[in-house]
Amino acid sequence: MTLRVTLCDDSGMARKQLFRALPADWDAQVSMAEHGEQALERIRSGAAEVLFLDLNMPVLDGYETLERIAAEQLDTFVIVVSGDIQPAAQQRVKRLGAMAFVKKPMSAGEVTNLLSTFGLYTPAGGQLHQVEESTTLTASQHKRDTYQEIANVAMGRAGDFLARILDVFIDLPIPNVNELAPSELHMALATIDQDSRVSAVSQGFAGGGMHGEALVIFTDSSMEGMAKLLNYDATNAPVQQELEALMDIAALLTSACLKGLTEQLHVNFSPGQPILLGQHQQLRELLQASTLQEQAGEEDTRPPLLAIEIGYSIKSHDIHFDLLLLFPPMAIPALDRQLAHILEASHEYG
Repeated sequence: MTLRVTLCDDSGMARKQLFRALPADWDAQVSMAEHGEQALERIRSGAAEVLFLDLNMPVLDGYETLERIAAEQLDTFVIVVSGDIQPAAQQRVKRLGAMAFVKKPMSAGEVTNLLSTFGLYTPAGGQLHQVEESTTLTASQHKRDTYQEIANVAMGRAGDFLARILDVFIDLPIPNVNELAPSELHMALATIDQDSRVSAVSQGFAGGGMHGEALVIFTDSSMEGMAKLLNYDATNAPVQQELEALMDIAALLTSACLKGLTEQLHVNFSPGQPILLGQHQQLRELLQASTLQEQAGEEDTRPPLLAIEIGYSIKSHDIHFDLLLLFPPMAIPALDRQLAHILEASHEYG
């Protein structure tokens, strides 16, 4: 009997990668959903006997979707597929009723083994069929979606690394991807109040014919909480504690995020020396010290740079900070080529 399956993820790239990883001889009809509300509609209509569910999504995220499934007593077999691999995230989805948790990106072998373990797949049992996607993306939208999904997985790796060190749960957002002129960098940081005073560390990185800059930015209101969370010696001056916290978290977060990019892009990004960009300044003021900002003239007519903002939160300690990855115009063609290779390899493998 043909199984009805739904793949729920806000990223078109992620849905395609997952579909390509499904066994071609699986007797299943596959539908797509872009967020939790759509997934619930698929379940209610009988189109999601098996649901592959992302966590970080707009409208209704994965946690909220699992809660609604339980509240409505909907009949579906849920496999969570997420870039947020924190132990607390995995434990939480299991408590909410998910049958399995798998980190992104899933390989074809991993999917097949998982489905076989739960008795959902029999080799040569039929043929995989996809119901046509209702949403089509322009080339520009597809490019942005791809960047966002790559950043999503790297963000999850960094969040997991930091969560284990600090022994906290870190709330992860949907990455914000923009192409901006260097003089408009402040517009990339949508989560920071433009009137807030902030401190930041800059760290350059390079590899595979590409280079960029990573900025870790803390609002002043979060610095004291971070110093306490790190259990720094209270006998030290508060200013020294804040500086140590800023430099340590920036180095850890940047290194872990670059490792996540390296895993996906197969490019070994080597980080440079962390540099204190500034402390207790307004955002626009501070960003003027960025190395990429310095390359821009007053009337910058060059192609835009790629800016990826990730806003991390530790809500239990009222701590919020941003990681901003910046790729200059000359790095984008090499980045696009590498992403194209990944998508092509994924298609062949799946």
